Amino acid sequence: MILLRNLYLYKGQNMRILIVILIIYLANVPIYAQNSRSTISGHIFTIEKDGGKLPLPYSTISILQLPDSLFIAGTATNEQGAFKITYTRLKNSLYLLKASYTGMPSQYHTTEQIKSSAIDTIFLDNNGIILNEIVITAKQPDIQEKQDTTIINATAFKTPQNAYLHELIKRIPGINYDERSGKLSYNGKAIQAIELNGKPFFNRDTKVALDNLPAKFISKIRIYNKEDSKKLNQNTPYYILDLQTKEEFNGSFLNSVMAGYGTRKKQSLEGQSNYFEKDGDNISLILNRSNKELNTLYGKNMANSLGLNFYKNMGGKFDMSGNIHYTKNTNNSLSNIYREEYLPKGNLYSFSTTFNENNNQALNSSFYVGWKPNTKTSLVIDFGYTNNRTDNNSEDENLILNHFTDSIQTDWNTIPDRYKVNSNRYESRNKSWNKEYQWLGIWKQDIDKRWKANASIQYIQRQNKNKNLSQSAIHYYQNANDSLSDSNQYTLSPGDNTEMNASINLIQTVKKDFILKYAYDYHFKKEQTMRNIYDLMYFDDPSFDINKLPADYQKGYVDSLSNNSHSKTNTHKIEFNLSYQTQRWRMYAQLTYSPLQRNIKQKTGETRTDTTIYSSDIKSSLSVGWRSKKDFAFTVFYDGNTAQPPLSILLPVRNTNNPLYVIQGNPNLKRKFIHSIAISMRITGLSLYTDYKFISNDITQKITYNPQTGYRETYPININGNNSLTSTLQWNKTTGDFSFNINENISYNNRISLIGSKDKTGADRSKTREFGIVNKFQTAYRPDWGSIELTGEYFFKQSQNSLQQTNVFSRDYKVGITGHADLFKNFQINSDFSYTYRNGTVIDQNYNSEILWNFGVTLLLFKNKSAELSFYWADILKQRKDYMRNVTTDSFYEYHIQQIPGYMLFSLKYNFNIQP
Repeated sequence: MILLRNLYLYKGQNMRILIVILIIYLANVPIYAQNSRSTISGHIFTIEKDGGKLPLPYSTISILQLPDSLFIAGTATNEQGAFKITYTRLKNSLYLLKASYTGMPSQYHTTEQIKSSAIDTIFLDNNGIILNEIVITAKQPDIQEKQDTTIINATAFKTPQNAYLHELIKRIPGINYDERSGKLSYNGKAIQAIELNGKPFFNRDTKVALDNLPAKFISKIRIYNKEDSKKLNQNTPYYILDLQTKEEFNGSFLNSVMAGYGTRKKQSLEGQSNYFEKDGDNISLILNRSNKELNTLYGKNMANSLGLNFYKNMGGKFDMSGNIHYTKNTNNSLSNIYREEYLPKGNLYSFSTTFNENNNQALNSSFYVGWKPNTKTSLVIDFGYTNNRTDNNSEDENLILNHFTDSIQTDWNTIPDRYKVNSNRYESRNKSWNKEYQWLGIWKQDIDKRWKANASIQYIQRQNKNKNLSQSAIHYYQNANDSLSDSNQYTLSPGDNTEMNASINLIQTVKKDFILKYAYDYHFKKEQTMRNIYDLMYFDDPSFDINKLPADYQKGYVDSLSNNSHSKTNTHKIEFNLSYQTQRWRMYAQLTYSPLQRNIKQKTGETRTDTTIYSSDIKSSLSVGWRSKKDFAFTVFYDGNTAQPPLSILLPVRNTNNPLYVIQGNPNLKRKFIHSIAISMRITGLSLYTDYKFISNDITQKITYNPQTGYRETYPININGNNSLTSTLQWNKTTGDFSFNINENISYNNRISLIGSKDKTGADRSKTREFGIVNKFQTAYRPDWGSIELTGEYFFKQSQNSLQQTNVFSRDYKVGITGHADLFKNFQINSDFSYTYRNGTVIDQNYNSEILWNFGVTLLLFKNKSAELSFYWADILKQRKDYMRNVTTDSFYEYHIQQIPGYMLFSLKYNFNIQP
């Protein structure tokens, strides 16, 4: 009645328009009444050559109306390959179901054949298979980008029979593994953890999996950003590498033992047992003793490790995981270093030879238990313990010059004394001990369809102690009396830190694609550090032994250099997040405000201070992305945040362990502001990522030199002008058994420090600009009998310093071929060959070229091929070199670590599987 009354209020043309609209609407009501809703559901999998199956996430399912193929509805499969699509059926109309997947031809099926019921599993493989009259025939691409997930077909990247995971990922374009640091990344994005079938594997110790897990177990690799299970309010990406095991290896205990011995005291002993389930249940025991990857000259080098990991889901309500990893390593090395240090008036040049002996023992462990009493509630408890002990001895001989010399191999005795500033023989004995306990509890609750509540509490206790005994003998050449100076010092530095954190957040689902998050976090941190200095020259003992601390060393206590500090920090963090996501658009925004109070009490000599600092940190981020119906996606990111200086550089402490290189703290440092803008773009086979970062009030070093003695003192300060740009472009293409990859990387860094001298007031700005290009081309041929890979790399780096207009550049050219072949079904050969040529500024001719050739053969024994007899010859031409060049804001340096000139290793491995 109200509607009719309002309609009559309109006159003339407006009235007639409303009546027509009302008639059209009412006329269509019977039409819609004749329609019906239909639902189709099912799963899509792929079949691999080895018979294993794996879900195909993000496959496209569409409903089309005949005869014009009008689009009616669409959806995509989830991470398990499942889909469900609902559409409106008009009477007497025909429809098609279209199944699409990247790299595979689209297939069509009439919905009358499917009917309104669940479809049996649809398998997609290279040869094609028919189920419920749907046929899919295609070869799966090596690498696929599906929304925010990279899916890698590991079986396409063939490896030798006894290869481990790190050998597999080296063949995958875009993945970079730095064996020296153990860091793993994909297209410039750091990977923090490795999981196995979506579940934890050795916590976050990626090196354990990379160095010990056989590559043959893996069928697929997925890389994506996942919620960190140990952080309730996650503010940074947490990328994981998720390994999917082959179906044939699931459900059995996979056991193996291996022993190998070779020339140059090389040896390798290994035993492991693994059990995997498709749903993520796993248990692994790994024992290893080997020095085959330690290529420095000293025969006592050895790496020992023992690891245990497990994950178990118990009936859906409880799950638990745990791991323990013990390592004991000895790694000795002899290195030569050349350094060019920038000064306002003339540079300094130094040579050093260092022998380093490092012994380390570490125990890392964690245990996790999860409970889901119902579908709306979950509780997680996590415990961790770490104990690390290091014993490091070093002997260093160093010569500083005021005259240029272009060879790292220069005989020091041939250099005239007038060019020498000082020579120093420095020895140190350092023992450190670090221990950490932590526990974490997380509670998550679904209140209703729109609201969720989460809370967490965490406690961390860290204890450490460092003992350093140092001895130096310095000869000053430029002083009037050509003087000598000796120093013996002992430093004892214990510390004790405690952290407590409590968080709570509320998540509101405003609409299906629109989510708001409100979070509060309280963080308390207590730090206690001591630095006690003892001058052992006090005893005036000419027979001083650096390996033995005098019994009455406390008599040499130096009050003016010692420090005792206590710090308490209270931080309150308030956070607001917004997330909006549709099939085409994605937007994420975050704003965080963190007021903090820091109280610092310290004692240096007779000086005591008690300071309270009030400050705040701000973090804001925004990302907006768009994707097309096909394989095109574009995202823009902005991230800005502030950061407080760490307590270690705030304390006004002078570190005088090395009398030629003194480090001092600065209690007046301020927070820095970090801004980052990034662009990510992806289209079929091509991806681009560019990131620009600039820092205001950054923390750098003010360096003061004494040109006569070579003395250097560093002091941290705030400065503006530091910025960087990185850009990565990658292209992949697979055609039959051939694949092609091009990876281009460009980087630019602008870094600033202050450099002055004792004979001059003030300091000059030292600006170092660094530009780098890395080009890599890779092509591979992967037939059934093996693989052949060709690579070509070009590396260029140039740096310019403003003080002396110094220009340093390096060029590396590298070509390589890697391959393996299966012969006679039980015999395999593998080999890799690479040639590197270097040229540039101040490159010693002894290091401008390198040829590496490795060769191996494996014989499979017994009918079931359960035993492997292998021979491996490393560095056949004996040209391996460990050589690196780098640039800092105040210097250019290059160093070389002496290497073992090749070795041979014979090994026998036996595999035996047990079906439980």
